[in-house]
Amino acid sequence: MNPISHPPKRILLATDLSARGDRALDRAAQLSRQWGAELVIVHAIDRKMESLSDLANPLPSWRRSPTPELNIQKQIRRDLREEVDHLKIQIGEGDPARVILDTAAREGCEMIVLGMAQEDISGRMPLGSTVEHLVRKSPLSVLVVKNRPNGPYRHILVGTDFTEESRYGLEVAAGSFPGSRFAVMHAFEMPYRALLSDTTLSQEFAAMERATITEFLRDSAVPAQVRDGIKTMIEHGPPGLMLRRYVEEQHADLTVIGAYGRGFLFHLLMGGNTPRIVDSVPSDVLLVRAHRPGATPLGD
Repeated sequence: MNPISHPPKRILLATDLSARGDRALDRAAQLSRQWGAELVIVHAIDRKMESLSDLANPLPSWRRSPTPELNIQKQIRRDLREEVDHLKIQIGEGDPARVILDTAAREGCEMIVLGMAQEDISGRMPLGSTVEHLVRKSPLSVLVVKNRPNGPYRHILVGTDFTEESRYGLEVAAGSFPGSRFAVMHAFEMPYRALLSDTTLSQEFAAMERATITEFLRDSAVPAQVRDGIKTMIEHGPPGLMLRRYVEEQHADLTVIGAYGRGFLFHLLMGGNTPRIVDSVPSDVLLVRAHRPGATPLGD
């Protein structure tokens, strides 16, 4: 595999042609223009579902198209609100997740952009099965788009657990969005926190926390001018809740998680007994895939 460049030079948008998918389409087009990257758009046709739909809702002869792929390409080009200089549209047949991953590998893409499913009755936007599979299994970084773009990302929140993977996530974000404002948060639930209140031990622990996050930034390959402007936070509470509150109150428009396999942040991102970060954080979410030679991308 070729080294991944930051920002990416070729990004893939997977679209189901739905109205909510237009948000991801707009963001992918904006990133393509911002980065001067080629945009590859892929749509998967499921012939079995298409046949069932035709049986239930037969079309008159004058509406039947001999080339549905051509109609799909026309629709995608119509939906693009601005011109994209380097655009390629691919139509595949079969399981959507497999079509997307195969297309990304064949085209040499470096990032996958996806949209969320429709809101449920609680107002949440849970991951659809295809998106969840890709977030879990993609060897590439995945951007999950929730909101309609309003220009480039301006305020980026990076979650860290002080691992090499989360440091890599910060480095990728800084390299991909150099003009943005950055905040780095380490959030965790600490048992018996009350026992440390108003004591020398509490002060020493707080000093240790500050030293750890300072060292984390110092050891990252982030330009000094960017590093000097990063806001750092240590929060004692559920990571998903702390990240969500920051996004809501400080209006961050992108949350970045650098994760690998069964690591702690990936566990919180995708599931467990706590609300998933990718569901609960209202901003767009970028999962930066850390690469380890010879290793399997992600666990189930």
